[in-house]
Amino acid sequence: MISCFMLGNVLFQKVKKFEDLNIIINELKKNREKIYSYPTGAIVEIIHEYSKILSNDRKFLNYEGVPFLVLWLKKINIEKILRLNLGKQEYLDDFKQIEDNKYIKALPRGLVCHFMAGNVPTLPIFYLIQALLCKNVNLIRIPIENINIVVELLKPLKNITINFEGKFYSGLVLLESTSLINFPSKDIELNTQMSLAADVRVICGGDEAVNTLSVLPKKTTCKDIIFGPKYSFAVFEKSAMESSNFSQILDDFVNDIISFDQKACSSPQVLFIEKSNLSIKQVASKLSKSIDKILKRYPKNKIDEATAAKIINKRGEYLLSLEKDIICGIGLEYTIFIDNKINLEEPLQCRTIYLKEIEDILDVCKLITPRIQTIGIASEDNNRIMDFANKVSLKGVDRIVKVGFMNLYDSPWDGMLFMSELVKWTTLNLN
Repeated sequence: MISCFMLGNVLFQKVKKFEDLNIIINELKKNREKIYSYPTGAIVEIIHEYSKILSNDRKFLNYEGVPFLVLWLKKINIEKILRLNLGKQEYLDDFKQIEDNKYIKALPRGLVCHFMAGNVPTLPIFYLIQALLCKNVNLIRIPIENINIVVELLKPLKNITINFEGKFYSGLVLLESTSLINFPSKDIELNTQMSLAADVRVICGGDEAVNTLSVLPKKTTCKDIIFGPKYSFAVFEKSAMESSNFSQILDDFVNDIISFDQKACSSPQVLFIEKSNLSIKQVASKLSKSIDKILKRYPKNKIDEATAAKIINKRGEYLLSLEKDIICGIGLEYTIFIDNKINLEEPLQCRTIYLKEIEDILDVCKLITPRIQTIGIASEDNNRIMDFANKVSLKGVDRIVKVGFMNLYDSPWDGMLFMSELVKWTTLNLN
């Protein structure tokens, strides 16, 4: 059974049940021509208006990740992403000349089927907006624990009307091009039906989800965009640790730790610090004070029993070792695990961080694989940052960013220009 939360611009107050996914798919396909007829500039203006509504309502801003989403949705950012991904946004509206008698156009691929993970509730909005900008229709399977947040965040689109070049355009068309559903993730029959309908499959999740979904039957013309499990960590170079700005750097890093309870692929799990005039114990103490200060602004995180047991067991392991140590908050508010072993640790999440001292930030190069998504870096030396970035990117890292920005969704993401994957390029040659 399929639970449908939105279809044909109707956000159901009472969840609507379907046995056949084709009813939803056919309804979405009816709206392909409608969103295709919208100029890209009009869609950009609708999205910009949408960002203003979200930014003016405290209810929305209280959802984790929405303050950044608001900035990301602004016109100046959306136009920048379009240029980065497609060269010119005009390619979405008409054939544009690229050389004598040769023209190209970026066409929507059709139905984008999103198989979403549950780690970051706002992430489906980022993917959906980009698919809508490329004038695709969207079927989104969202974990039940997140779907109400996504529904609430999309509601403002219903009341947006803008005037673009003398004509009126409505946010309703964006909703008509979207359906939000949920069904059991292990339902092979429904997953297969959704997979076979897709012109693009966006698959997010861990190893099991990716391996299961990616092998489902699909059209030979279907495009796969896979966001599998990734790991992220941070490095502090000596110049940052010895700078007068070190307290602010720590505060920025703490924000990376607490965002999304470290469940995002971009959340840091380990912090490597280069040897400096500060001992590892001194750094741990300063980090602890920064965490204590910033956590006053955030409610206590809820920890399930299994995770709590893992954290307690790991604390015991470190306390019993002569070569390790911990600093922790009241109860399980946070934990800093201290040791000098150069390795990546199993993520415990819930505001736990492993702190390790290294001789040189380049020592982490041996840990890099294509599974590393983001490295947060703190350094006062741009030449060292550039040298570090060149070496670790060759090993497979997708993003190297200043600490404080690890969880901010940007483009490229996971090593790809997402929007460029959502269109197919058509050429017109008049020779």
